[in-house]
Amino acid sequence: MFRLSLKMTVARKGRLLLTSLAIILGTSFLSGTTIFSDTLNSTFDRLFTDVFRDVDAYVRSTDSVDTGFGEQRAPTPVAVLDTILQVKGVSAAVGDMQSYARVIAKDGKPIGEDQGPPTFGGIASLSSAGLWNVEDGRLPNGAKEMMLDRETAEKGKYEIGDSVRVTALSGTRQFTLVGIANYGDISSPGGATYALFDQPTASEFLLKPGFVDAILVQGDGTLSDDELAESIDAALPTNAKLETLTGAEITEETTSQIKTVLGFFTTFLTAFSFIALGIGCFVIYNVFSITAAQRQRESALLRAIGASRRQVSVSLLVEALIVGVLGSTIGFAAGIVLSRALSALLNAIGLEITTNGLTINSGAIVQTVLIGTVITVLSAVLPALRSGRVPPLAAMRDTALDTVQKLTRRVAIGLVLIVAGAGGLFAAMNGADVAILGLGVLGVFAGVLVIGPALSKPVAKLLGKPVSVLRGVTGAMSQQNAARNPKRTARTAAPVLIGVALVTAFTALAASIKNEIRESIGSSFRGDYALSVNSRGFGGIPTSVTDQLTQLAEVDQATGVGFVAAKVGDESPFVLVFNPETADGLYDLSMVEGTQKGLTKNEILVEADKALNKNLMIGSNINVTLADGRSMQLTVAGTYTDAYGNYAISRELFDGSATPLFDSFVYIKTKEGVSDESARTAIAAVSQDLGIGTLESRDEYIDTQAAQVDQFLALIYGLLFLSVIIAIVGIIITLLLSVFERRREIGLLRAVGMTRSQVRTMVRWESVITSLFGAVTGVVLGILTGIVIVVSLNDSGFSAFTLPIGNTIVILVGAFIIGVIAAMFPAWRATRTEIVSAIASA
Repeated sequence: MFRLSLKMTVARKGRLLLTSLAIILGTSFLSGTTIFSDTLNSTFDRLFTDVFRDVDAYVRSTDSVDTGFGEQRAPTPVAVLDTILQVKGVSAAVGDMQSYARVIAKDGKPIGEDQGPPTFGGIASLSSAGLWNVEDGRLPNGAKEMMLDRETAEKGKYEIGDSVRVTALSGTRQFTLVGIANYGDISSPGGATYALFDQPTASEFLLKPGFVDAILVQGDGTLSDDELAESIDAALPTNAKLETLTGAEITEETTSQIKTVLGFFTTFLTAFSFIALGIGCFVIYNVFSITAAQRQRESALLRAIGASRRQVSVSLLVEALIVGVLGSTIGFAAGIVLSRALSALLNAIGLEITTNGLTINSGAIVQTVLIGTVITVLSAVLPALRSGRVPPLAAMRDTALDTVQKLTRRVAIGLVLIVAGAGGLFAAMNGADVAILGLGVLGVFAGVLVIGPALSKPVAKLLGKPVSVLRGVTGAMSQQNAARNPKRTARTAAPVLIGVALVTAFTALAASIKNEIRESIGSSFRGDYALSVNSRGFGGIPTSVTDQLTQLAEVDQATGVGFVAAKVGDESPFVLVFNPETADGLYDLSMVEGTQKGLTKNEILVEADKALNKNLMIGSNINVTLADGRSMQLTVAGTYTDAYGNYAISRELFDGSATPLFDSFVYIKTKEGVSDESARTAIAAVSQDLGIGTLESRDEYIDTQAAQVDQFLALIYGLLFLSVIIAIVGIIITLLLSVFERRREIGLLRAVGMTRSQVRTMVRWESVITSLFGAVTGVVLGILTGIVIVVSLNDSGFSAFTLPIGNTIVILVGAFIIGVIAAMFPAWRATRTEIVSAIASA
């Protein structure tokens, strides 16, 4: 039987290839994501091992705030450098810095896009403990000189001797380029830009005079790294709040932080690869169900000559095993190409990661082939069992039908799943954990898929009515074909349903977020212009620029809004920072209690829902710790709604602080009578012409902020595109097998006068009806899911669900197009049916 199963599988090469397509597409995404992740991890392991190869100890502050993507630490006083150099076993030591600095190209545009890699400023030094190597020119010396990494110099078209403009914490300045540097053995890590200065200039321009981020230490070889770190710790002042790590420890910590950040991205990709595999399961299950029906006579003959039910079932599972192994293996190979495409995508958006080839671990091969094979075999279990139950008398039939059974039990199971899922959704809408939301959504989706066959027949008839009216007999036959086997129609439409539901849910969520952004900014921003920079919490607009704008003759009022990492109570959020003296009437929080005007450095404002959850009220005290280690008790002075953060503090709190403070947005109100041209020219002279931020009118700014959601939505659409491809492949395969199954029926229709054009029309509209069934059901499910998600996020500031009517119509039109595209090849194959051979009795 095993040899027979192999021969039967290989004999149907076309079906073998078609069945493998779904698993190839799904496993290629999983394989590509795994290889891409392994390559990134090994690349950064090698990079930082190389960069820190001469660093034996690393001295830094113990004060820090967790930002969720790593720690933001207080600066280190450079004065301890002399103490470290006196420690026995130390041969060299130098300050290190990674602060915000944006280089402006010769054309006046900043190098490094807002959505790209970070823009750093650092220290270049003669010390052998330093991280940078001089490739060309010399090291900078004094307040007027600087170096650039090679990649940034090439992007900005800068050569040694050129004048370079740089924006940092202290504002914008001009420097003379005296050297080009490399970071270890590469031009720059991750495509980031680097502006390098000597230590005094870097401290004064990028941070605060007398401070650096950390101190790199090189030993003389007389002590081990652990002994050297202990000796340095013992020599440091007890009140300095400093700690010493070994070179291995800082290398491990740095690579771990990078992997954590990259982990969010790769986990995100992996989640979508499993969605694609899940959709592939429906395609595989459907194909094997039809295959079992088409092999009904063949299975019956095997039973008639003595094969047991188990042997017949195993023969189909052998085919599934072959498909799984073959498809997963090809999928893994395709994943290698996909991982290259992911690297090219990162390079295209500016995140350049230099790799020495791909890292392909044996675990990735085993994982991909194992998962793909298991999914394929499991998807074929039920069809195989049904195949084994075929009675020997079926060998006398000349038909091959996927029989339709009663749906009562299926409906009951589906309703139970839907009710259970709805209970989870209701709990999530009333504050339950996000895991309950996920289980609720999963339950509803599973219930709808289980109950799908009961829905497909009436919905297919309803959707097919216009087709029947418009296309006559062929339209009516398309309607009947789609409704005649509700289980098959539901299974074929399931991939479309899942894809459309996810797209609709994300679209609805994005529309709600955009509407929330518009309302929030519209209610708080009262000015004429906005200067903004998308700094992702790192750097931004120097506060000195905001103060300069306030002094312009054309400007009546200007105020800045920024964000800093801080520990508030037991949380570590980004806290909103504004200037109460300049914000009144220009940037107004929607106050529930209290007032933002006159907020002092000893007070804090709290978002209303957050205050309720934390049992805070006006007069309550809350402990706030900044990244520089300063800890203070602030008094709640008011509560508000509709803002970017849960906490808001006064800019005055940072006077004299070593914590870098930037503005992310500057809101501007011009004086009466000042023309738009005059205002833009004056403001641009201080900001935009120097490469600082983007200047927009109020309406332009609101549109830009809302449009940022579209970038995330485009990424979601891109990742779900593979699922759509699998859905199309599923419809094509099902229609091809269905055409083969109805070969005699089509032959009879052609014999009594149906034209090839009518056959194409019949198959095409059957595909469209099936696709639209999945789309309509998916849209309804997606909208309900979007509503639940938005309502469950009320604590995060969401107030109302927004239905994206236009996008929903586009989704339905897209489903119609998918149906037409998917039917092209099967419809063509249907017209090639030989009439005589099709109607001849076997």
